[in-house]
Amino acid sequence: MHIGIFRLIRLFLASLFLQSSWSFHSLQSLGFLVTVMGGIDRKKRKFLLQNGRFFFNTHPYMAGFIIGAVLRGIEQENDFESLKKHIMVSQSAFASFGDTFFWHTIRPGLSIMAVLIGLKCGVLGPLLFLVIYNLIHLFFRFYGFIAGYERGWDVVFVLKEKRFLVIQQIFEALGALVTGLLPLILIKNMNALFIIPLSGIFLVFLWKKVAPILILTFVFILVIINLILL
Repeated sequence: MHIGIFRLIRLFLASLFLQSSWSFHSLQSLGFLVTVMGGIDRKKRKFLLQNGRFFFNTHPYMAGFIIGAVLRGIEQENDFESLKKHIMVSQSAFASFGDTFFWHTIRPGLSIMAVLIGLKCGVLGPLLFLVIYNLIHLFFRFYGFIAGYERGWDVVFVLKEKRFLVIQQIFEALGALVTGLLPLILIKNMNALFIIPLSGIFLVFLWKKVAPILILTFVFILVIINLILL
């Protein structure tokens, strides 16, 4: 099954306003409803309006995966109670993944990289951040509709795909690495006796996939020790 380029563009543009009608009562429900309505024919919009008022909340970049699956379910005339159950389960899974993937991994890693580059190259740092971050998040918005529509409710299994996990690991390592390089830029008199052996420990941490928070703690301890000895 194919979603069609024109419908995909319409859904993408509508999804950019997913949170513009956010409320404490139903969170993203109205934005979700409007986006789905933009992807179905007029005959089925009445059915959606009569049944589609419920609580909805997920990561905004990952909403397309759920919306695509809903569109396929409506076209196959699935029972709405069945659709609702799938929505309730999948929105939590995609919300959890999106928070970890974007807020806790990609954005912090790119932010520190932008600071590091900005200290040397000025405005190039934030510009690179905006370009790279938006390319990643816009890809997920587009790909989500396609994957959701093609896979239906099996779309939740994309969260286990190796490519997503690899990207997450790359940005975790990037964030830790540039955090370790930042003191070298800020402290010109960094003691080489600490840099050389502890850099080896730092690389071992990355290789062993130690939690990023432990690596960052290690880096800050290194900086404090060096400041004391200066």
